[in-house]
Amino acid sequence: MTIPPLYKYLDVSGAKLTLGNRTFKHAKPSDFNDTEDLTIQSIFPEDTEEALKNISGGFTDVILRHLDKEPTCSSPMKEKIKVIQHIYRANPDAAEQIRAELMNPGKPIYDVEYHRESAKVFIEEINEFMQGYRVLCVSTHKDSEHMWTEYAENHKGVSLRIQPNLAKDSKFKLFRPVVYREKRPPLYEDTLEFIAGSLFGDQETRIKEIVERIIYTKTLNWQHESEYRLAIPINQDEEPWITLPYHPEEITELYLGLEMEMSDIEDVIGKARNINRAIAIFRAKRDGCGKLVFDKL
Repeated sequence: MTIPPLYKYLDVSGAKLTLGNRTFKHAKPSDFNDTEDLTIQSIFPEDTEEALKNISGGFTDVILRHLDKEPTCSSPMKEKIKVIQHIYRANPDAAEQIRAELMNPGKPIYDVEYHRESAKVFIEEINEFMQGYRVLCVSTHKDSEHMWTEYAENHKGVSLRIQPNLAKDSKFKLFRPVVYREKRPPLYEDTLEFIAGSLFGDQETRIKEIVERIIYTKTLNWQHESEYRLAIPINQDEEPWITLPYHPEEITELYLGLEMEMSDIEDVIGKARNINRAIAIFRAKRDGCGKLVFDKL
């Protein structure tokens, strides 16, 4: 995937720290200004009661479609699925009998309040798990009024272009675009696919897909930010961190805000050139139509 030009907006303090320390701050999800970002709000697209009905009705069909496939779920469920597969192969009529039992509304599976509470706890656990990620957010826009106002201290800050050094296997090549949707995605997009995946799928791949869907999805309210993200998990034996170094040549352009103080301009330019003597530096101004444009210094 070809990565477009990417820009990181910073206030004056953030610019001086980023350039002076030669590190980017990678945010913890709980620090995001969108309180629903990097979270899930539900497990399934439908409500809990409807999901339970779909699971009960679809369970038998999923087993029948995978009669000869080795279950990948963990024990003791794995052994139970093998027994059910054996029964269905030996006696196909047993499938309809078990389907009828599962669809019996008097069965414990229809304790909706229990399952609703279980779902709530599971969602909380997933959202807590996401706090183990650190995320660097950038934009494809260098002239966004919104970005300069919200993230660059009302035009007093800067924007830095990040260009990954592929020869050095830069982590910045892992930036991925955010997908914008009407609402936050459920943990599983399809209830029956959840059953099939949980019983017979590649479990490591499933978990990765779920986490990535959470990380790289935002609501349409944020579409104007045209965001890319770099998400890095903290390893189990690793101390928590919030900054990572970059290669000096990866900061290729510096854009100075329209309202930036002269003393800050001199300080930031000095720090930028100490990092990369070849950095291109631009100063924001407005053209005759009031649009942001940039003069190269």
